Amino acid sequence: MIKQGIFKPRPHARIITMIGEQLIRNEKVALMELIKNSYDADASWAQVRFINFKKDEDGNLEIKKNSVIEIEDDGIGMSFDIIQKSWVNPASPYKFLMKKGGIDTTKKGRIIQGEKGIGRFAVYKLGSTVEIFTRPEKDNTDEVYLKSDLSIYDDELIGEKKQKSDKPLYLDDIEYSYEIRMPETIKQKEIVFKNSKTKRPNHGTLIRVTNLKGHWTESKIKEIFNDCLKLISPFNNTDFSCDIVVNGATYFTEKEQERLRGLLELAPIKIEGRVDDKGNVNYTLGRKKKGQITLRDMSEDEEVKEQFFDKQGKLKRKPESGPFGFRFYVFDLDRKASLESSLSKDDRDIIKSHRVYLYRDGVRVYPYGDPTDDWLGIDIKRGTVKAGSYLSNDQVIGYVEISNEHNPALRDKTNREGLMDIGYSYEDFKAIIFGILGFLRTQFKKYKSDQQDKRERLAEEEGILGTEKKVKDDIDVLKKYLEDKEDAKGKKLVKFIEENYVKEKSVLNERVEIVEDLAGVGMTVDAASHDLMIMMERAKETLNLLFEMMQGKEIDIPRLKETTEKVRGQFAFIEDQLHGIQPLFRSSRRHSKNWRIKEIMEKVKLYYSVPIKDRKIKVVVEEKGSPLVVKCSEGILLQAFINLIDNAVYWLTTADRKDKTIKVVMDGNKSEVIFADNGPGIKKDDQPYIFKPFFTTKGVRGRGLGLYITRQLLGRYDFSVDLITKDKSKILSGANFIINFSDIETED
Repeated sequence: MIKQGIFKPRPHARIITMIGEQLIRNEKVALMELIKNSYDADASWAQVRFINFKKDEDGNLEIKKNSVIEIEDDGIGMSFDIIQKSWVNPASPYKFLMKKGGIDTTKKGRIIQGEKGIGRFAVYKLGSTVEIFTRPEKDNTDEVYLKSDLSIYDDELIGEKKQKSDKPLYLDDIEYSYEIRMPETIKQKEIVFKNSKTKRPNHGTLIRVTNLKGHWTESKIKEIFNDCLKLISPFNNTDFSCDIVVNGATYFTEKEQERLRGLLELAPIKIEGRVDDKGNVNYTLGRKKKGQITLRDMSEDEEVKEQFFDKQGKLKRKPESGPFGFRFYVFDLDRKASLESSLSKDDRDIIKSHRVYLYRDGVRVYPYGDPTDDWLGIDIKRGTVKAGSYLSNDQVIGYVEISNEHNPALRDKTNREGLMDIGYSYEDFKAIIFGILGFLRTQFKKYKSDQQDKRERLAEEEGILGTEKKVKDDIDVLKKYLEDKEDAKGKKLVKFIEENYVKEKSVLNERVEIVEDLAGVGMTVDAASHDLMIMMERAKETLNLLFEMMQGKEIDIPRLKETTEKVRGQFAFIEDQLHGIQPLFRSSRRHSKNWRIKEIMEKVKLYYSVPIKDRKIKVVVEEKGSPLVVKCSEGILLQAFINLIDNAVYWLTTADRKDKTIKVVMDGNKSEVIFADNGPGIKKDDQPYIFKPFFTTKGVRGRGLGLYITRQLLGRYDFSVDLITKDKSKILSGANFIINFSDIETED
């Protein structure tokens, strides 16, 4: 007899722990999933709070019975319908159906991320009791409260602990309690976010997790905070912010991220561009050099050759990965080799803690970019092929941008640990990135060669090359002699001497650069100190007056208020003056942005307003063509023009004439500035030496560093400054300098 029927699959309850605890690798990934949910919900902020943890001296955070983790946001919240049909059901197709129906962006224009309906179960990686407070973004709506308590079940969710039953529970045996109620938690109120008071709106979600699991440390939480800062792609502007609070205190700030942004501007090799669907790369190298690399151009790279070309060198197929955007920054971490590098040990550590990040539709794909993640396999290839054939992992910071629309085959793994390997797409994707990195390796070699040439020219100009070469030759002779004598002890001693010589030389080079920066700052402070000292004297007098007024029996309140306002204004002036010279300090020179040169000149005029007025010098600033805008550090630009105006003011003071004039003509079309005065000019015999360090004709007052520093600082950005010697090119009769801000490179 044949029996027929239908079975309906019924998942066991343990699927929750399998998804939450076993599929999600660690607490860090779990928490980032929940923060990404806040971003998906159009939140402008998400705050993670670690409450009632016991901290020891080593930074460990011990979980106590009353320890809590909360994740709160001001997103659109969830209705009871969404909670019932989506949140409590694993693998809900809610977001997938939205995308299928043509809704793939939020109201704020964010691309909807998750679609598998699994990420929410990351919460069970954090703890077994979960409470959700949520309220939709609509007027006069109720608050939904949901609680799921898995702590009443055994570890594998087979049955209830109190019954001690071996009978397995099914998923639909798990119960969630809920309330639909008047708003108690999600309502308009004042909260503290990033140490500042702010008002939370009457919508959003709060997830509270208790009966916590895992192991927490301060360093792990700091990693999560840094991951929050990297959550949104640098290609996109965002209004999403994240805060992490531990036992009521915000521990972490965004200083390191701000410092990284400044460091990226210092990278000697910068490239950004886009790869099309045929694998061709359109790029901008540096600031202005544009070009294209075809897949054929990259065919010398082993990765590209293996993926796309047959043994005869014919193209087998076009890439399956789809088009994508990119930015890469390559650093020279060799302290001995780089002339321009001003990277400290801390700078190098920050650079080495970043890798190549991957973003999809503006949101980071994990774990790509983590310091320990080598998803491109660069370190493996350096170790198994040849280290010199590849840039090292820790000298490259990269950002790669893909999208669901253009890269449908580059999809997340279910466990949120990277991309799935579908067809050739993932390998094609990596191969093209290797092709771009191969191109950058060639550019880096050119840069290193140029650095060597500059170093040799500089050494030759300053008379060091012969000495350095002689020291090296003498050491080599001594090594050979000791080797012939088989003197192992002597060889070891010479090696020690040689290593210390190299270290001392490196330290000396770094100190010279610091001296250049500090010498320039000193000149500026010297110019600004006159006004500061006068105002400080006035402020001191006003404070003394206030003190006398307070000693009287009857205090004149109106007069006291007037005098207090006066001293506040005086200190405001002092503060403004100090803020004005802040960009010149060494710590501020890492940040580059677009500056209009006319605005820079106006600041410089302000610094020198007192000597200009006292010596009756006329300063004329003219713009020709379009406004001249330069991307650079403000401090570098200020310092360059301060050095030039300082020289001009000095020499005009020595000139016996009434119409003392400084004229600055800025030509945006030519990207150049002519800076001139009608002073005595520079003698022909002195002209070859004016940019040399310590050369001066100012006598005791002169330092001989102004023009040298100006050329060195501008040279860091491939800008130049030169003396105009031909009379027909001058705009005034005295010293005329031309600064060229154009760094357009020509093809070899």
